[in-house]
Amino acid sequence: MADEKSEVGGAPSTPEELDVLFKEWEREEAKVDLSDLRPEDSIVFVVFWALFAVVFLQLFARYVLNDSPGWTEEIARYLLIGVTFIGSVMAMRKGTHIAVEALFKYLSQRARHAVLLVVDLTVALFCIFLAITAAQLSLRTNQFMVSVDISKAWVYWIVCASLAAMSFYAALRFIRRLRHRESDEIKSLALD
Repeated sequence: MADEKSEVGGAPSTPEELDVLFKEWEREEAKVDLSDLRPEDSIVFVVFWALFAVVFLQLFARYVLNDSPGWTEEIARYLLIGVTFIGSVMAMRKGTHIAVEALFKYLSQRARHAVLLVVDLTVALFCIFLAITAAQLSLRTNQFMVSVDISKAWVYWIVCASLAAMSFYAALRFIRRLRHRESDEIKSLALD
């Protein structure tokens, strides 16, 4: 019974099978390709590590020193917003945002191209609209963060800049696709 379970894709039944699966996983993880990273992508890594440091400080202070600084929670929240939006710029440039492709695979090549043109244009226009809205919100914001004397407008400006960059990359993809210089295949992860 246990042999049938592991043959059909169930959980491994022996430690040896688990070792084999772990070694396969290690080989796959070792194949990380960083060739598509650019210098501007380092911004998201800096913000991520700043977020990590702030959260670590908060946990250390709370559970080891029994006295957590009040500013860490608020700053961590805003750094998380920064990681999300700045990371979205990188995903937009690489074309790796999440996509629903269930029906997309059944379309003809010509229909697939047309759908992707509409999607790229819609994304570019929507990001431009959101960037303009974020800029207007930034200009009207007079509030400061609760625990630190920093204007909340800075957070909105980071969101605005990220949305503007996303609209640039979406428009660039639209133009490349219009000129047939962009593949009509969706970049997705193969999860087996």
